[in-house]
Amino acid sequence: MPKSRKVQRLNESEVKLSIGDWLTELGFQIFDEKENKLRPHWGLFKVSNISRGKRPDLVVYGNIGAAQRLIRGTYIAIEIKCGYKHHDILNGFDAILDYFSDYLWGAEYKINNKVIQIAAFVFATFFSREGFLFKEEGKFDPRHIVRGPWDAYPMTFTISRLLWRQKDNLVKRFQTLSGIPKVERKLKGIFYAGRLIPEIGILVRHPTKKHCVRLMLSRHPYHWKFEGSS
Repeated sequence: MPKSRKVQRLNESEVKLSIGDWLTELGFQIFDEKENKLRPHWGLFKVSNISRGKRPDLVVYGNIGAAQRLIRGTYIAIEIKCGYKHHDILNGFDAILDYFSDYLWGAEYKINNKVIQIAAFVFATFFSREGFLFKEEGKFDPRHIVRGPWDAYPMTFTISRLLWRQKDNLVKRFQTLSGIPKVERKLKGIFYAGRLIPEIGILVRHPTKKHCVRLMLSRHPYHWKFEGSS
């Protein structure tokens, strides 16, 4: 019997292009962390007031909604990993928490030299286009794995819930530390106590509606539609 061909795996840069192209086709505006010669029509975002030097892969502009609510003109920051291996999921999980923590402590995001507010930090992989994060989740039927309105693939559901829980822990720690005078002095004017705290979560295609993007966010009702603004 002839040997089956191995499916060519994309590297992280190629996955980033794939996710960006998918969202562009759905009407979203895309901003890259650096000038992208392969996608010159994408915009550019910059981040300041960070110590680690790391930043999300993309910032995407669109509208989010749930039930009767619609929030127009929101910026969502996306961390993108390949999703073929378990460590891709763990690395993406850690990155989202890092960016969220940086934002709490004063990271500023700018587009065209204007400060923008990040509504949410979300994690996506190549398989977000299919409705889940981890390659092996494609073997499951998302319906009825979790009872109620939570139809989702098992790891995708678990990672989103763990992110939400860690967000709560980080906010509590931030609120405690920000009240300490030595910490405020150390921040040297970068303290942003009055800024809205963003949500965190994941970005995937809707499990049954192929042309819809779902954000599983840390804000009730937790499942949000993400739609292009164009």
